[in-house]
Amino acid sequence: MNSPIRRILVVNGKGGCGKTTIATNLAVAYACQGTHVALLDNDPQASSTHWASLRDTSLPTVEVVAKHERPNMYQTQTFHHRLPQDTEVVIVDGHSNARGRDLESLLRQTDVILVPMLPSSIDIRAGGHFITELLTHRIYRAAPRPVGVIANRIQPNTETHDKLMHFLGCLDVPVVAQFRDSPVYTDAAESGMGVVDMREVRAARKETAQWKRLITWIDAQSVEQAGTTVATLRMKMKPRAAKRKQGENSSTAAEQ
Repeated sequence: MNSPIRRILVVNGKGGCGKTTIATNLAVAYACQGTHVALLDNDPQASSTHWASLRDTSLPTVEVVAKHERPNMYQTQTFHHRLPQDTEVVIVDGHSNARGRDLESLLRQTDVILVPMLPSSIDIRAGGHFITELLTHRIYRAAPRPVGVIANRIQPNTETHDKLMHFLGCLDVPVVAQFRDSPVYTDAAESGMGVVDMREVRAARKETAQWKRLITWIDAQSVEQAGTTVATLRMKMKPRAAKRKQGENSSTAAEQ
């Protein structure tokens, strides 16, 4: 029996926070581990799709599904947006204008949510509002799932970094990774790569540990969710088993 596909949503209500950078690099990090990964491009700007068009075929494969595109008249939406058959992990590059039904659709198909935030006053304020909206959304409240914040494009030991970390420390949401404001990310994006691909580049190697940390956290949430699901099912089954046993005892007594 195949394991269920894990779906990871990268989203924030504010544009320019690095969602595509996080999504593409996370997809590469998984691909370099030998995981069959698909990248869903929900953004009308099609940045992930463009990134994939630049990727060399000799690099670990990242399958891209251009979900922002409408199917042609001869295709159904389901067929047009189908995942490769062997997909194990799906990274969803969510667009910044996801509201209403769009946000509901993304949340319904998500196991883990990642929210990138930049260390500026405007981004901190907007990110705080988005996280509040996310955690109070009726779909999320009906079925909570892990949410992690990514401190993106940081410069350690600066006032802006300290301000961001202080703010995030006040939230009931963990900071699961911190990525530096390094030109290596721009270099990677311009060649369809992720920093984990660039083993020969010192600046890229310095970032690799944080990507491993992020994947470790995501995988831990998946295991925890599976355990919670099993426990929940067992709790639901106990009353049913008790009722069934009670019914069997009643039938036996009636026969006697």
